[in-house]
Amino acid sequence: MLDHIGYNNLPTISEADRKFTDRQQWFQKLAPLLGRAEFRDKYNLCLVHRHFILQPDERMVANGLITQPETISGPTSSDIIPSSWTAAGIPFEWKSVKGPDEIVDPPPAELIREFLEIVGDGGVLGLCLAQDLLPEGQIWSEHSNSDLRQHILEKKSVETHSSAPASDTSWRVKTSSDGTQTSFIFVCGCNCCNPNEVDRSSNGHQAPPPPPPPPGPGTGQEGDTGTSEHQGNPCPPLAPASDPA
Repeated sequence: MLDHIGYNNLPTISEADRKFTDRQQWFQKLAPLLGRAEFRDKYNLCLVHRHFILQPDERMVANGLITQPETISGPTSSDIIPSSWTAAGIPFEWKSVKGPDEIVDPPPAELIREFLEIVGDGGVLGLCLAQDLLPEGQIWSEHSNSDLRQHILEKKSVETHSSAPASDTSWRVKTSSDGTQTSFIFVCGCNCCNPNEVDRSSNGHQAPPPPPPPPGPGTGQEGDTGTSEHQGNPCPPLAPASDPA
């Protein structure tokens, strides 16, 4: 697993969002793999990113819909399981479970091997446990409370989520009615997208916005015209790279 130093070195959501370019190309390569019956509905594709700066022995652990740092200095308790992995299969986030029936095994070695062959190590694509399915028109939406060091997940309509700047953070495989075609659909996003430069020392997803320019002539600013790929959400423009590394 990643220790606190490794976790703190992960990109923020804004950084990961910028690095994930040529999305449809990667979706087409990965959909057949995650669409296999043994993997489908168990693991989703995700952006590998951090939420808060961790201290020694801290891990990001989800309890229900709230994820926050917890101090775990000894062996991991049986009621805490990995929930997110890098492309190399290294867990970087965790979740608390209430009983054996909620335990989901980590991605098998076969999946990690084939996933890694496609995306390479050290990039921004990874795997996470599949979220509960929501009715059509609803998605999981993330936001953070920096004061409490809490990362909060809630249900929102796609329209409500899309009305504010956002980054897509997780996708699941959808299979065609005849079972012959697979594709990715957006299932989770983060309303913490910020076009301003990221402060990597902060405890939040990104730095607070800078103060507005003083009034006077010549202070107009160009608007951000970048869009996300699912509903046209305004997000930072993606870098012109050819891979998600």
